Amino acid sequence: MQRRTFIKNTSLLTISTAGLTSFANAETIPKGKIPAALRKGDLIALTAPAGAIFNEEHIEKIENKLMELGFKTIKGETLYQKEGYLAGTDEFRTKELHQFFEDKNVKAIIAMRGGWGCGRILDKLDYKLIKRNPKILMGYSDITSLLIAITNKTGLVTFHGPVGYSTWEEFSTGQVIKTLVKGEKFKLTNPPDNLEDLETLTSGKAHGKLIGGNLTVVTSMIGTNHEPNWKNKILFLEEIGEEPYRIDRMLWQLKQAGVFNSINGLILGAFTKCEAEYLDESFSLADILKQYFNNTTFPVYKGAVIGHITQKFTLPIGLDVAMDADDFSIDLLRSAVRV
Repeated sequence: MQRRTFIKNTSLLTISTAGLTSFANAETIPKGKIPAALRKGDLIALTAPAGAIFNEEHIEKIENKLMELGFKTIKGETLYQKEGYLAGTDEFRTKELHQFFEDKNVKAIIAMRGGWGCGRILDKLDYKLIKRNPKILMGYSDITSLLIAITNKTGLVTFHGPVGYSTWEEFSTGQVIKTLVKGEKFKLTNPPDNLEDLETLTSGKAHGKLIGGNLTVVTSMIGTNHEPNWKNKILFLEEIGEEPYRIDRMLWQLKQAGVFNSINGLILGAFTKCEAEYLDESFSLADILKQYFNNTTFPVYKGAVIGHITQKFTLPIGLDVAMDADDFSIDLLRSAVRV
């Protein structure tokens, strides 16, 4: 599932100094719109706002999975369009996304895959149309920019979670159901069989609105009209297929852009296949992360099940959360959907 080949409670009384006081005075994402919860029998649209679908077996797979969960599906024409590495022209992909938001029968939109292409349509989106028709939008990897831009421009809570290409195994599916169907307020913690990468880099707790996604994509938004206000956010990042020097370069850019002076906390997910080709000529990934995030003014932990991995959280972008870097948790402080 590489981004390139895919072309990819705790108490709030002890919140860190980067936390509650400054957060209470800020509303840096427009007042959130909470989409309606999914119900059995609801219609879910499958679309490809970024990369083309070169393996159509994945379409049947996700259709069967959603049917098994009790939902109906409608397939966008983008699933069968190929414009180089894109799922149709920018105009075609934009038009389909608008149609699915406007269609009152569609209750949720799930991206089939990432890759590259969402950034190309951000200037073409009708954010007023989307704001008038709030509904669940979910994906990850390149879909990061689409999620962040829509939340930033409309206030709609969007969801960093499985795409159609994902495995949808038991843990990931369970997270989708708890978040999008049941609308539970719960503590997100790694499954018992996925704890080995968890590590506290800077101790503490923090509170803020959740934002983030793929590191490369987040970095590409710096300096654009779609870069969000980072103040008082809980940022999460993940990556795949980038060597440590590239991770270093992107983190340096975020640092120079003032992102790390603004956020309240940081959660690092999976950095899959991000070790150096020549280990004796490079820092390790762990070295780079410690250079940036040991003893920061905000809490940081790594190893959360976020990213290009089998088991993954469903993370509501724009929702108030609390994080604890010592017990490796993210608390949803309200329901992410209207039940």
